[in-house]
Amino acid sequence: MNNTIFTQIRLGELPGEILYQDERCFVILSNRPHNPGHMLVIPVSEVANWEDLDPESFVYIMKLAQFFAKVTKAVYQPPKVGLASVGFEVPHTHMHVYSLMKISDIDHTTAKSSTPEQLKLEAAKIHDHITSIGGVKI
Repeated sequence: MNNTIFTQIRLGELPGEILYQDERCFVILSNRPHNPGHMLVIPVSEVANWEDLDPESFVYIMKLAQFFAKVTKAVYQPPKVGLASVGFEVPHTHMHVYSLMKISDIDHTTAKSSTPEQLKLEAAKIHDHITSIGGVKI
């Protein structure tokens, strides 16, 4: 099986802004964000559907998504932070964490393309905040 686009980003085979990674999970910025800071929480294991994850991995991913939702809230100050698992485009479980300014922000068809430079700027904001609170804590 070929590696998914997410695994290729994690391995450095494709460009992407990795915000966090460990042996079980990694977090990247979406290259088609709904709003700045839109990120994906992804298990290292290439499981196509979230409901097929083992329970421990699911809980771990949700804890990491909750941490990054709090980072999103602190950095972007949206009224709401969204969490969604869709996966039509890439058969590799991923949780979208993104700021919601209005209900239409959850519509994937309104997502905007982002340049590598824009992604680097957003990643720097997120990294700076994580550093200021002492690192990733789940």
